[in-house]
Amino acid sequence: MENKTQTSNILFVDLNNFAAYPTLAVGYLIKSLRQAHYNVELLSPLALGVPAFTRDNPETWKDQLMRRLYFSGNPVMRLSRDFLREQLAKRNTKPHPKMLSELDKAIEKKPSAILISAYLDHFEMCKIIGEKAKKQGVPVLLGGPFFNLDRVTKQWLGLEGINAIVGGEVEFELVDIVKDMLAGKDLSDHEGVFTIRQNTEVQPLLPLQQLNRLPAPDFTDFPWQKYPHKIVPIMSGRGCSWGACTFCGDVVSANGRTFRSRGLDAVLDELRVQSNIHSSSDFIFLDIKLNSDLDVWYGLINNMQKTVPGARWIGTVHVNHLGDNGLDRESLFAAKKAGLTRISFGLESGSQVLLDTMKKGTKVEEAGEFLKNAYDAGISVRTSMMQSFPGETAEDLRLTVEFIKKHEKYLDRIRLSRFKPLPDTPFDRIYQKQPDRFPYMKNFKWDYKLARGLYQYYPPRDAEYRKQKNLLLGLVYDINRKTLRDDAKEFNGMM
Repeated sequence: MENKTQTSNILFVDLNNFAAYPTLAVGYLIKSLRQAHYNVELLSPLALGVPAFTRDNPETWKDQLMRRLYFSGNPVMRLSRDFLREQLAKRNTKPHPKMLSELDKAIEKKPSAILISAYLDHFEMCKIIGEKAKKQGVPVLLGGPFFNLDRVTKQWLGLEGINAIVGGEVEFELVDIVKDMLAGKDLSDHEGVFTIRQNTEVQPLLPLQQLNRLPAPDFTDFPWQKYPHKIVPIMSGRGCSWGACTFCGDVVSANGRTFRSRGLDAVLDELRVQSNIHSSSDFIFLDIKLNSDLDVWYGLINNMQKTVPGARWIGTVHVNHLGDNGLDRESLFAAKKAGLTRISFGLESGSQVLLDTMKKGTKVEEAGEFLKNAYDAGISVRTSMMQSFPGETAEDLRLTVEFIKKHEKYLDRIRLSRFKPLPDTPFDRIYQKQPDRFPYMKNFKWDYKLARGLYQYYPPRDAEYRKQKNLLLGLVYDINRKTLRDDAKEFNGMM
């Protein structure tokens, strides 16, 4: 009998079009398939010349104008903003002609199956792929970071031509799922797999354990020649050891549920392997919180240069105030010596009251001390901040402005965003039980297809609130126009 796992051709469509480095999750899945002797062809938008998504670009007055429009509370401006956002979203999610043309060519070859890795804004492209595949009789399996959320996935199940949607970490399960799909079997017996014909509740795929067993991802098919710099993505663990922030959607995503560490030896081995394969010593750690496992964090600091001489690396940390967080002055200086070039963290606000409401686990004064120590060590710092979190007052904004002014010297970039409700987060659960706690949020409803909450935000429109918000927007603009230190420029826009 013919061995299908040795003759089947899999078309893997990676719809993530990030301009800086390969998609880590796709690299893991391709590795799993090839280890089972499947022939895999990767279709990547960037390789086809599709304009890529970038972030943290040097800002101009146009960026500041758009920011002021985006954060405006004026009723007239709010209508204009919402209309522009809708039009921009339509433009950004419209399937690109080059991608469609290449997709037609790939499907005409009649692959044995198509696997799609998608974010939730790729609905239209997934719809097109399903329809085209169905005409050719090619089965399609769809996956992505938020398809483990039942209410989200059910909005996608009606896509024509999509045989099943998988929600969960399937590195160790994918080969069996694909094998059964090629054999025409019912995939609903697999945990974490949703099908349109399912009559029972889907058994969730539990968070992946024994992460140290994961092989080094296969990035060989990605368009390395089109990346600005050769930077290798890696993850030392999944989930977040804090995991309590009210607003955070990362910890409810497929690989963010509960914290699990890969262990230092597995991480160092992968660094060594990927450096040799791709002739690169630059790495980005995609952990939600790189200092979740302090043994790994300190182990990286102590062993990085022995493992990959000349290595440079960046990552995101949590400035947790409970016990040792690995971010004291001595450790930061040692991390810089070990090649840590840029570090990112979520400041969110300069108001302790608001941080406590968010359950951020951060003390304002400790965040300030961290910024100074990182700057003195020579590490470039990027932070994320949030405006319009429910309950935010003029005093909260004033304290945030005061904090940024005091620490402006130490910050290289700020990513300021409005509060975005996400399903299954602590905020979701609180709002369901106590909507009256959020009087400024009007006309709230969930758009589960895109996993987001839609609402109008009506904070008190007093002069002091507007004044402090405008001061904050001005500070963000000033900081984001800074010239970066030379060793941080190649990592700008990575996080």
